[in-house]
Amino acid sequence: MRNMKWVMLNSHVWNLIGDLMLGTLTIPYVFFPLIAGSPLGVLTVFFNVSPFVQTYVAVVCLGEVGASIVFMFENRQNHTVKTSLRITSEPWRRAFFAVNVSFPFAASLIAFAGIPDQDLAKIEMLKIVPCPTSEYYSLPVIVLSTDAKIIGGLLAFMLTFYFGQTGFFLIHVLFYLCISTRSYTLSDKTKKLKQKYFVAVCIQMIVPIFIIGIPAGYFTFSIAMDYYNQTVNNFCFLIMGTHGFFATIATILIYENYRKDIWRFMVNRRRKFKVTLILSKSMTEVTYI
Repeated sequence: MRNMKWVMLNSHVWNLIGDLMLGTLTIPYVFFPLIAGSPLGVLTVFFNVSPFVQTYVAVVCLGEVGASIVFMFENRQNHTVKTSLRITSEPWRRAFFAVNVSFPFAASLIAFAGIPDQDLAKIEMLKIVPCPTSEYYSLPVIVLSTDAKIIGGLLAFMLTFYFGQTGFFLIHVLFYLCISTRSYTLSDKTKKLKQKYFVAVCIQMIVPIFIIGIPAGYFTFSIAMDYYNQTVNNFCFLIMGTHGFFATIATILIYENYRKDIWRFMVNRRRKFKVTLILSKSMTEVTYI
């Protein structure tokens, strides 16, 4: 667990930030397959932050969740597999982290490079979706691009970039632990321990992968096929806004150390609460006498 703590902390932080952005700070109302929408969150209502800035930060945060998943599986691969095809050089390892962390920033900048004239773009979008919901006319909607296919291609590339790496590390570890004869050099106890931690990481990471990956896949499909369903759009963002919560629950349920610490904390708080009640009751009786 010691060599996992930093990547686990990184994953947990980005999951929480992603939840905060989608569920409180921005609350996006998006009209896929149009690359248009309106943020309805705290940053708009109370701080009047530019909707373009909010959108950029929200997209980057979701991209960093993908990067944190890659780092988790790379960490398990690096500490499990003792053969080739792993990053052992410290400079190359730093470059690997830098590329994955910076990728969402760069990809999002490309998406924001050609912001069109908003009044003309809103009219142009009605050719693709002639009958959007009434919020399209009542909310301060912004249009990031009139060419949805470019944004859809960037989204698909980002999914492929992160899922491709995750899939490679996942398959490599599974092959080493379950098929490769080179793992026979490990003792049975060590091998079972490595398998246990790897399965725990897989279960922990499957939560954000499904909760973010499936809606993102639907958005890509919606853009590619010009399919519009506002109910599904809203439901997808509602689901995506819970990925940090469920990832936290999964972490607590999977790792015994977390369960014990939380149980110990709850028991201690309960004991302190009982002691406080007893003391308060005793003081009340003394005062009454």
